[in-house]
Amino acid sequence: MLKKLKQQFRILPMVIFLAVLTLSIRVNNLFDQLKNPYASQFSIAPSNAFAEEKDAKDAQETADLNKILESSDTAAQNAATPPNTTFSQSEIMILQELAARREALDIRSREIDKKAVQLRVAEQEIDKRLAQLRDYEEKLRKLIKEYNDKERAKIDALVKVYSTMKPKDAARIFNTLDIDVTVSLLKDMKPSTSSAILSQMKAEKAKEITDKIIGNNF
Repeated sequence: MLKKLKQQFRILPMVIFLAVLTLSIRVNNLFDQLKNPYASQFSIAPSNAFAEEKDAKDAQETADLNKILESSDTAAQNAATPPNTTFSQSEIMILQELAARREALDIRSREIDKKAVQLRVAEQEIDKRLAQLRDYEEKLRKLIKEYNDKERAKIDALVKVYSTMKPKDAARIFNTLDIDVTVSLLKDMKPSTSSAILSQMKAEKAKEITDKIIGNNF
């Protein structure tokens, strides 16, 4: 019993010493905080801020690196994947219709060009034919004039012959001639000569000739 008391008595001073030491440390800390209440915060804050800043910087670099990797993967995927050039059924029908219309327009354009060439050829042929017709017309006019001149010369010669004949002899010939010829001859004679011949002709023939001359406004 006495031995246990001695042991407890030896331990007790140590416990008291430790308790006093701990209390003194806490008191000193308390006085330090009272003197500078922000010292502990300032002492701790820079280290925490530095750690937080480093973590944020590392996180930002990691995010940037991930973005670069993602963009590279996307670019590689876009380069490897061919562009989508497929069309819907309605778009295919529209394209086919446009192609058909263009082909029809090309065919129509070629037909128009062909017809234009044919028209130019036809116009040239028409101009050639018109020139030939004008040439023929001029030749025909000349022939008609020549014919009329010849007929006129014949009539003038006959008029001269019948005018020198006796009216009785001329009347006998006129009774046998065509009425148009007789009218032409009598018109070109002098009135005295033509009237003398008419008086010697047959009455029916003379009447027919007179009607013909009046009808021709003579």
